[in-house]
Amino acid sequence: MIIHCTKKLAAKLKNVSPEKLEDNNPLGDWHANLYVIDRRQCVMFCHDKTRFVLFKPGWKESDFANMDFWFNDLFANTMLKLGYEPAVIDKALSYVDELSFDTVCDRSVQSSLRVAESQDLYGFLMHVPNVMDLPMYSVSAQLNQRPVTTKGMKNRECLWPHRAMLELIGTLS
Repeated sequence: MIIHCTKKLAAKLKNVSPEKLEDNNPLGDWHANLYVIDRRQCVMFCHDKTRFVLFKPGWKESDFANMDFWFNDLFANTMLKLGYEPAVIDKALSYVDELSFDTVCDRSVQSSLRVAESQDLYGFLMHVPNVMDLPMYSVSAQLNQRPVTTKGMKNRECLWPHRAMLELIGTLS
């Protein structure tokens, strides 16, 4: 799977391609960004087509080296929190392969990440003293239960990430 990283996140990772990587994974591409909140490094992932979001606060240097593990963990537990059936979760995880990184980003997906962070995530932070007090799986699930708009959508159209990801997984053979 391809993760399109911002330059801030790419600086923390090894083997990041400056050229666009191509992948035939049916789960498609993801974007990721590194944020510093309450002096803690936080990473947010966003699926390009469905705008499905994963959030983990408190990244350490060893976590960046284990990005594959954390991505799988976040993806599986977020789907579990959203009430996906175990068979659906297993099917989705069977398509998650080794992560590859590049720095070629789409502005529309980056905008979705920015909205999730600046509006929704900071709304959750108003109720806790520190970002580390946020339950990462529950927050990721809640970030996917909100309407989002994407480039090219008509007025009054919206996308619900948790439904869109479920539909995408349903189309996988």
